[in-house]
Amino acid sequence: MQSIYAIKKTVFITFFASVMVAGRAQQIPLDAAVQNRFNELTLSADTNIFTGFRALNWLELKPYLTNRGTEIMDSTFGISYTDNGYAFKNIGTDNWMKTSGDKGVFVADPFITLAGGFANNGDGGLLQAAGGVQLQGIYNDKLSYSFGVVTGFRQYPSYLRNAITSNQYYQPGLGKSTMQNDGFTSTQFNANITYVGGKHFTAAAGYGKNFIGDGYRSLLLSDNAPNAPYIRLQAKLWKLTYNVLYTRYENPRFQTFGKTQVKYSTTHYLGVNLSKRLQVGLYDNVIWLKDDSTSQRGFDVQYVNPLIFIRPIEFTFGSPDNAFVGITAKYKLYKNGYIYGQLGLDDLNLSSSLRNDAQHYGNKYALQFGIWNKDVFGLKNLSWRLEWNGVRPYMYGHGFGKIGLNYTHNNQSLANPFNANFHEFISIFQYHNDRWYGTLENLFTIRGENPGLPYNNGEDLWGGETGVPTFGSKTLQGTKHKYLYNQLSAGYLLNPRNRLSIQADIVYRRHSAPSFTNSTMFFMLGIHTRLFNLYHDF
Repeated sequence: MQSIYAIKKTVFITFFASVMVAGRAQQIPLDAAVQNRFNELTLSADTNIFTGFRALNWLELKPYLTNRGTEIMDSTFGISYTDNGYAFKNIGTDNWMKTSGDKGVFVADPFITLAGGFANNGDGGLLQAAGGVQLQGIYNDKLSYSFGVVTGFRQYPSYLRNAITSNQYYQPGLGKSTMQNDGFTSTQFNANITYVGGKHFTAAAGYGKNFIGDGYRSLLLSDNAPNAPYIRLQAKLWKLTYNVLYTRYENPRFQTFGKTQVKYSTTHYLGVNLSKRLQVGLYDNVIWLKDDSTSQRGFDVQYVNPLIFIRPIEFTFGSPDNAFVGITAKYKLYKNGYIYGQLGLDDLNLSSSLRNDAQHYGNKYALQFGIWNKDVFGLKNLSWRLEWNGVRPYMYGHGFGKIGLNYTHNNQSLANPFNANFHEFISIFQYHNDRWYGTLENLFTIRGENPGLPYNNGEDLWGGETGVPTFGSKTLQGTKHKYLYNQLSAGYLLNPRNRLSIQADIVYRRHSAPSFTNSTMFFMLGIHTRLFNLYHDF
């Protein structure tokens, strides 16, 4: 039933987009390896491309691509324009099936996951097997479309298995699943249709994910949660890039009128290229419930308003909905690197905090700072990212009897998988040489947790704010839990066009608190189609 409903939503959103705009654009995968190559492209571009909104397509970038940019595109992912049509002609270098004409091209590629491994702590052998298809097309160099479906079975080490079973069987980044033979079966869909009307206008709709920022994590909008239906409008003028995003989310933990609770979101994001080195983005978001316990509200047309910061201003006059604002920044230090950061502000009570000389629990904000470099230590194609994220308790949550207005979708945070009340430190090395690649990730997070309190300690986005002390709130309040996550991956890209790869991973994770220490180590080897991220580093 869940899958049928997802199909209905996908068909509706795609039809609506075709009526409204008639679209095109080849979506750039959010996969970390692809985005790393995208960083290389934009860093060396002759002109400044605003990179804060990551759900882009190659057609948007086409006017700015140098020969180096085209090389990166061809070696990363995409649709081949060579030959008129074929099936399984060059399965290691090209799309597996294709038909083309004077005005368009259509391709089909497999989605494959077939991997096995072993974990300690009595978990034993692990198996992951999934299959599907990814369809893409381009028409008249203006419209692009894609549709994908994948279904499969996945086994996980115990820390992930426990997280899934305690979360109504929602897999991280994938959605609802059914438990079977110590594993989980599920089906996922994705769809996108995009129209690029020259340099100044883009319209897109689909069923998938979006990402705001230049970091590994995003504290404003990330690809952590499962796919969701969306409509995106983008306008470019002079040094300005303006995105408006309308999204539909779900709260499986709550029911209204006998159905899963639905909420809608409107996001505005204005990017400004202040110079060839400095980019700044202004962000706002508002979430409202489709229905509550007393009324059926539906999609509130006043939120179609495309003007940034209108709704957060109205919130100060008593709006019942959940709004928060933010800012992003990126500065190119030199030819091989840049620094970046984010500030998210959900609520602020400075005056009362100053009067009482203590932090108000409603001071909800999130901060990020990071640096990204390529060709580090003099080694070509080796990049290094260092990133810190800090989030206050109660950030992304909501009280006042409407917990469902929290910043989540399908029981997962729309920002960071650690939710709130934490400090996170991340180091990521990435290397590529022709089709060979490798990644080393080291993560250390400290989070305050105390589920035994009679009120929410601040890390639980579904805990509400009833009974929370007004003053004295501080980051890491509660018992300090420490998370260490180390992952070494190495692989070979079997086909750059569809991201089919063979990859080996070894992971060590440790979760410790004053009363216990749990360590997990596991190894995986297999074949994967890598188009999106699945965050298991929590």
